[in-house]
Amino acid sequence: MNEVILTTSITEKVAQRNRSLEKVSQAIDLLIEAAEIERQACGDLHSEIERFFMSSHLFFLDRKFRDRSVEDLRKRIDSAFWAALIDQSGIRAVMSAQAQERMNEQVHKGETPPFEPEAIQGTFSDLMEKRADMLEEGVIDLFRRLSWDYRTNNPVRLGRKLIVNYVIDSFGMSNSGVADMLDDLVRVLCVYDGKPIPEHRHGVFMQVSEAIRSRTYFVENEYFSMKLYKKGTGHIAFKEKALPLIDQANRVIARHYPHAIAYTDGRKAA
Repeated sequence: MNEVILTTSITEKVAQRNRSLEKVSQAIDLLIEAAEIERQACGDLHSEIERFFMSSHLFFLDRKFRDRSVEDLRKRIDSAFWAALIDQSGIRAVMSAQAQERMNEQVHKGETPPFEPEAIQGTFSDLMEKRADMLEEGVIDLFRRLSWDYRTNNPVRLGRKLIVNYVIDSFGMSNSGVADMLDDLVRVLCVYDGKPIPEHRHGVFMQVSEAIRSRTYFVENEYFSMKLYKKGTGHIAFKEKALPLIDQANRVIARHYPHAIAYTDGRKAA
């Protein structure tokens, strides 16, 4: 676990989380008191302070709802800390695009575990143990999401060239979902090549963003180049050194899709 978390301190973050929750608890007590003073002074059953927070779907300023309010805010705060840790730790480098989507959904819904050392250790250990499965998941997800409307995309294997839709979104920006999928591909090729997994924060999303900003509309890494088009597609051409690695990916595809044909050298059928 210590090898993964390189750029952040769990101890420091847990301490910051605990201080934040302490302040939240104090603040809720003060807000409840303020609402009671307002209700008493105005002779109203409801408080304008309470209405303000209710309109944001946060909590009710009533003592019988205090614990619920603290718990609701704890979930929101813990989700924010999980999101920060996942982004800052480098653990995304071993997570498939689907795994990242699942984590992002947990954060969005406030369904993360408590941000505590035991839960952090368990989550990171689980991710590290499942990294091989997530690598295969990334290959299969890429294969499944490819459009077969292009003749360079072969519906039984990954070929020398691929065309990927929606690399650039409708706003002319890098599409994070597709970028994560292509990061899966890069990650798989690195593992098959015996190379270190690249840092996720400098992955395809940032490369595509820079290509758009610089108006080069061209991305290149050790294994392939990709020409970007304003309609959103990315045309990928694999380099010669990547072809044996693509063959290994095709064998993974063949295990999941029996009709798929595994190629032995990237050029000829076995």
